[in-house]
Amino acid sequence: MRPAAFLAATLVACTSLVSAKRVIITVGANKTADPSQVFSPQSVQANIGDTVTFNFTNGSYSATQADFASPCIFITKVNTTIPGFDTGTQATNNGTAPHTYDVPITDNSTKWYFDFNGCSKGVVGVINVNDSTGQTLAGFTRNAIRLNGTASSSSARPSATGGSNSSNGAGTSTTSSSSGGSSSSDGSVARNAILGTAAALPLAVIALML
Repeated sequence: MRPAAFLAATLVACTSLVSAKRVIITVGANKTADPSQVFSPQSVQANIGDTVTFNFTNGSYSATQADFASPCIFITKVNTTIPGFDTGTQATNNGTAPHTYDVPITDNSTKWYFDFNGCSKGVVGVINVNDSTGQTLAGFTRNAIRLNGTASSSSARPSATGGSNSSNGAGTSTTSSSSGGSSSSDGSVARNAILGTAAALPLAVIALML
């Protein structure tokens, strides 16, 4: 029974690892004047174990986590118990040297975020919105335009800048020298590690059962 139970648990773990995916949010590729098009897609769903990657391809933008009731303000300034993520402003005005920033998904909570310079115009987005709570992307956008950082005593720019990693460790950023796009360098390493683990664990189980 013990080998069988171990085998079942191992197979479940392998399935979970292999099913993890990378969700891409492209930033700045759409050059229209519509602020809702800066983050594309503006709303995404990601499961625990997935990674959301902000791919900065053009313009000068940030992706900074916020609270629904206090948009345009780094969430840690509103609630110090939430580290949040902040990419810092990524300047890729000519479409060169694009940056990526990874946000690992470790829970099912809704994560609202904004661009620091365009928040008051509605340059915002969301990960894992739950419309049943009454907190919608449309409502967050209205809050951002209406409040523009006035819902807190402090609306200073978060300290993370210029593509450096967020000081709270909530995400990681990478830079690509290719002008045609970018991919996170740690993504391939993670995928290789996942595939290697998935291949090795069943062999280890068989060895234990012999």
